[in-house]
Amino acid sequence: MKALIVGNRPLESKVIELAKDKLVVAADAGADRLLKYNIIPDIVIGDLDSISNKASTKLEEWIVSNKNIQKTDLEKAVDYAFEKGATEIQIVGWSGGRIDHTLAALGLAFNPKISLINEQFTVEAVTDSKIIKGSESTLFSLVAMPEARVSIDGARWELQHEKLKMGGRGIHNEIGSSGEVTIECHSGNLLVIQGNFVLPHD
Repeated sequence: MKALIVGNRPLESKVIELAKDKLVVAADAGADRLLKYNIIPDIVIGDLDSISNKASTKLEEWIVSNKNIQKTDLEKAVDYAFEKGATEIQIVGWSGGRIDHTLAALGLAFNPKISLINEQFTVEAVTDSKIIKGSESTLFSLVAMPEARVSIDGARWELQHEKLKMGGRGIHNEIGSSGEVTIECHSGNLLVIQGNFVLPHD
């Protein structure tokens, strides 16, 4: 079963397509974001400190209060989805707000069953190796947290067993002419951030 988790950040209309045939979980005021697209979540979960009165009244039967202060509302939503049997989770509405919440959301992407999606990027973990595909010059970046040993083949700039630390070294690479890049994480923790756009070159 696939699940879509929705946080409290602005959404694009593609959420309508993403929500099809999935368990849809709203993290607190993510419910308000969904209602703007006339999407009724299967469940609303969180500490309920930001959902509007209008949304909480309309979705009263679908609301589950979880006051666990040790977890963010997105984490609570992820836990719920896994408890219901989700084998793949996409998260939208997670970026662009408070930096501490955004960083916590990035931490969720280290689970290989989870991908984070926003209007420009998809964020996923690289556990052993991963192949990404796209048109030549499609942007991607690598973020090590806090470090990883990495090889890249098929990109504009390739690496061989290079040690990356969290910072700018892995930021801004591009898919090469073959349209396919192989990323290997030999050790450490690594995220790949793949853009959905091609960079122009003069």
